Amino acid sequence: MKTVENLVNHILETEVLVIGGGSAGCYAAIGASLRGVKVLMVDKGKVGYSGCSPFAAGAINVCLPEDNHEDWFEEIVTRGEYLNDQTWVKIQLDEGWQRVNEIREWGKKYGQKVLEEDANGRIVRRKARGNINTLTAIIHARPMMDTLRKKVIESGVQLLERIMVTHLFKYQGQIVGALGLHCRTAEIYLIKARSVVLAAGGCGFKSLFIGHNNLTGEAQYMAYRAGATLRNLDQAMSNSTSRDADIHGLSLMVGSGGRFLNGQGEEFMFRYDPKVGSRARLTKLVIGMAKEVEAGRGPIYLDLTKVGPDDQQMLRKVLPEGFRAFERMGVDPFGQALEWVPAFEGTLVHGGGIHIDTNCASNVPGLFSAGDTTCTPEHGTWSLTGLNLTFCFVSGYQAGLASAEYSKKAVPIPPGWGELESQITENVAELLAPLRRPLNITSDQIVYHILAVLIPYRVAYLRNETRLCDALNKIITLNREEIPQVSARDPHELVKAFEVRSMGAIAEMILRSVLFRQESRGFVYREDYPLTDNVNWLKWVMLGRNEQGIRVWSESFPTPYFDPPREKYIPR
Repeated sequence: MKTVENLVNHILETEVLVIGGGSAGCYAAIGASLRGVKVLMVDKGKVGYSGCSPFAAGAINVCLPEDNHEDWFEEIVTRGEYLNDQTWVKIQLDEGWQRVNEIREWGKKYGQKVLEEDANGRIVRRKARGNINTLTAIIHARPMMDTLRKKVIESGVQLLERIMVTHLFKYQGQIVGALGLHCRTAEIYLIKARSVVLAAGGCGFKSLFIGHNNLTGEAQYMAYRAGATLRNLDQAMSNSTSRDADIHGLSLMVGSGGRFLNGQGEEFMFRYDPKVGSRARLTKLVIGMAKEVEAGRGPIYLDLTKVGPDDQQMLRKVLPEGFRAFERMGVDPFGQALEWVPAFEGTLVHGGGIHIDTNCASNVPGLFSAGDTTCTPEHGTWSLTGLNLTFCFVSGYQAGLASAEYSKKAVPIPPGWGELESQITENVAELLAPLRRPLNITSDQIVYHILAVLIPYRVAYLRNETRLCDALNKIITLNREEIPQVSARDPHELVKAFEVRSMGAIAEMILRSVLFRQESRGFVYREDYPLTDNVNWLKWVMLGRNEQGIRVWSESFPTPYFDPPREKYIPR
């Protein structure tokens, strides 16, 4: 029998292991380093360049010291349809500006302009998607991530890039490390750690949205397999984008005068959100788009022809990727209406994830999480644009501090590996299995099958029990019969084989969670349960693992600062 040392190519050791190099992961690494511990950050791509954060789309919701915190709190909770963790909302309002201003000052030190400011140095803010009394600031995503990468390196954090982490391992009930695969060489890395922070994003299913094709849910799936509880996967989210090109920045577009029109030329969103119309929350927008198409009033368009010259210039500056795409297509986005479609994003941004406490700890000792790998507890269903980015800063920093303190008292791995040897041997065999299978089913085929089940609008947006059960049965069949047969010929295909394993599992979790919620709230619109039910369903939908597989249940939660109305009503 091979020893552990013979099974893997590299063995590393650290005190805090941060998995994921976006804004939450960077802040976690920075926070942990402040406690004087050794920190290793692993990213599937390049730290600061992969994941959601480089495509933050210019919008960040941050409450400034001069703002009325009570007004902001009430708007976030009511627009989040009362599913928010109110303690987390308060934490974010209290600490968000400190974190945002911190990165702003780091940016100045490194010669980067992170926030848009006026001639007097005041932060530029405006009403964008979902805002009524609150305001959205404009953040430059690329300078933001360049700044965070430089700060991480300056903090003495060791970077390990292009490593896909596939397995967590436990000793005496606590997480003590991880197993990973180099995406280009297939070298296997075994990392010992006294605590682990998962900040690798959610699962976007390689759907139609810019920059998210490498976010396929490994962190959430690993946590589930390790015994972590997940939450809010019923609120698997969607954004919207151009039909012809992957575009982001919708919040700034509608905040600058963009309007959604149906096939009859009507600005239809006032039907679904009379207060803000085309600036509606994403929960209202994508369901409204689906209802218009269902009623025969499609297709849907985004009309930017009324955006003024100054805002046109600002949008081109803040959102360069999308406007380069339009330019290459020979399209003037300010001269004609653009056909627009919903874009299913799964557990990205705010679509459910690991259940955490206010220290960003999961229910598994030694396992912490930050950013949109978590259940993003401040959002509720989906509250206001840009909340999630501030949450990445706040939760990342808190996860770093808490994981560092935990690492100082964690039980060390014994010399000689002991009972871990069989666990690691089994995980390595599982990791290499697709390379040994006959060429049969490819990962690309599985991706197509998953999307064909999940994203039709009568499954993703206009739902009922019959269609959801049909979709769930198809995903279960994929998970049991096809995904275990996926083969790989090289390191690239091996990475993709493990991506579809996570995608299939997360797809099943989402469908089971949506089926469990018997009401309409947020991204859950049930034709068979059309009302929001605060009498019976003011609850979080939870998910975990037992001997039979996926277990789903609900839990009531505290509302210490703002008491929701205990009644049933048409979704607001």
